[in-house]
Amino acid sequence: MDTSAEREVAYAIEIDQSRGPVRVGEDWRFHSGDRCRILFRPGFDAYVYVVNRGPRQMAYQMLFPSDRIAARNPIPAGSEVRVPGAETAWLHMDEDAGDENLILIASTAPFAEFDGMAGEVGREDFEAKLAKVERKRRPASSRRFEDKDWVKLFAARGKEEIWRSCCGCRCCTNRRNGCGGEANLRVTRCRKKESSSYQ
Repeated sequence: MDTSAEREVAYAIEIDQSRGPVRVGEDWRFHSGDRCRILFRPGFDAYVYVVNRGPRQMAYQMLFPSDRIAARNPIPAGSEVRVPGAETAWLHMDEDAGDENLILIASTAPFAEFDGMAGEVGREDFEAKLAKVERKRRPASSRRFEDKDWVKLFAARGKEEIWRSCCGCRCCTNRRNGCGGEANLRVTRCRKKESSSYQ
């Protein structure tokens, strides 16, 4: 397989434990009260967007770019970015169990559709914009694999590529949370429940 045209994006999940931050796999069980954060590391100069929508929410929340995070697009190749940005900031698992949608998008070029978005964006509006972007820039091929505590996604297409991760998340107290991969650059397929509140 010729991989010369591929570009890479890696991501990881950290949780806050008594002994400090710990990287966990996508099959980690999340519960109400847990605190976590997302890390991403593009292998190219990338324009990255991270959004989140809870199971009962009618709007997506823009987590990155954010005024609370010093890093700005484009993210230089090899740079590691934490969401939330501060060393002591975390996403907090709330009391509502259910599927959560966490989407990470990385591209070689900026998106006018997403630039300038801040705070909450209506579900229909965001999903229409996302569908438009994917029609224009979806890669012709993609693959993913786990490398220690990072999940790496590789994709290739002519002049412009888009990497999209979509995380179906669930929080529960007694059940094991399942997880699996999905094609077309849906990188993160962990089951967890997270709110985007900062602590």
